Amino acid sequence: MILAALPRTAPFPAARASHRHLGRTLLAAGLIASGAAGATDVTFEVTGLESAQGQVLVALYDEGSFLKKPVKAMRLAPVAGKVSGSLGAIPEGAYALTVVHDENANGKLDRNMIGMPTEKYGFSNNPSLFGPPAFKDARIEITGDAQRISVVLR
Repeated sequence: MILAALPRTAPFPAARASHRHLGRTLLAAGLIASGAAGATDVTFEVTGLESAQGQVLVALYDEGSFLKKPVKAMRLAPVAGKVSGSLGAIPEGAYALTVVHDENANGKLDRNMIGMPTEKYGFSNNPSLFGPPAFKDARIEITGDAQRISVVLR
């Protein structure tokens, strides 16, 4: 078996290392370029907080994951009145934002015996609905320009 006798490493380790370095450099440059193109800086402002208790849960969804698994999620310290933050660079597309003022900091929207929320919540576009909205009701279009989303808790 001639193949078994061949070394597993390149005959010129220095050349192999420089190719590896070049490959990593090109990969990093590609990732930076792809992240910059088609991504928009998205900020949000949430009003209607009545206390500074607990935490504010913010989640961004695309249509396929709406109210299931967020594309991006964060927790913020509440301030009575309003809170704001940044979702960072988000690829262009259709999304919906949900916000919950989790006053007891248990990580979820609490409900009473009949399923009505007992903590304040809101959605992008501030739809007036009984029950959770359909994606189309909370849909926002992220485009090339910096974007600010306003959500009023109820």
